[in-house]
Amino acid sequence: MANILVVEDQQDLNQIITRFLKNEGFNVINSYTAKDALEKLNDTDLVILDIMLPDMEGYEVLKEASKKGIPTIILTSKSEEFDKLKGFELGAEDYITKPFSMLELIARVKVVLRRNRNFEESIKLLGGKVEIFPQRFKVIVDGEDVNLTHKEFELLLFLAKNKDLVKSRDEILEKVWGFDFIGETRTVDVHIKQLREKLKDYKFLIKTVWGVGYKLSEEKE
Repeated sequence: MANILVVEDQQDLNQIITRFLKNEGFNVINSYTAKDALEKLNDTDLVILDIMLPDMEGYEVLKEASKKGIPTIILTSKSEEFDKLKGFELGAEDYITKPFSMLELIARVKVVLRRNRNFEESIKLLGGKVEIFPQRFKVIVDGEDVNLTHKEFELLLFLAKNKDLVKSRDEILEKVWGFDFIGETRTVDVHIKQLREKLKDYKFLIKTVWGVGYKLSEEKE
């Protein structure tokens, strides 16, 4: 599900928006200042942005989000035509003036995400403790990036997409390394060992099925 950054300095309103978004299944990141929002943009799929922030105008966040290709919905009490035009010129996808309907906001969020479709569905394991982002070749464990090699990532992704299914070494070699791979099945064992080490407390995810191969399972044995 998409990660939505809510940038609103009114704490009560920020929390109300957050609650409605979470009820729709979205992941929410909260910011109350422009500076904090700028630091949180990288893992964001959409920004809901107030313009009148305590440290600087929200337009600075809008500019940076636009550079990164992150869609932004402006949510503000500034209702003058000049303000709306400025927002759209700087890259805003939508402009909502306060007071507003929370249901309308949710509907517009969904429309903007559908229109862009550049947010990425992740694969979550163990309730999100381990999260795999296929398009970005990124793995997060307990909120921190894990440095995997390209093959380690592809191996983890292949097993995660086939969760609870046993895969032989030969099949893993074929799917991850390719038909033209020349080498031994021992290559798989070496990469599995390295992958387990990098998963640390969650190494139990990758299980050995003796005499057959490996599988990814969330159950502890």
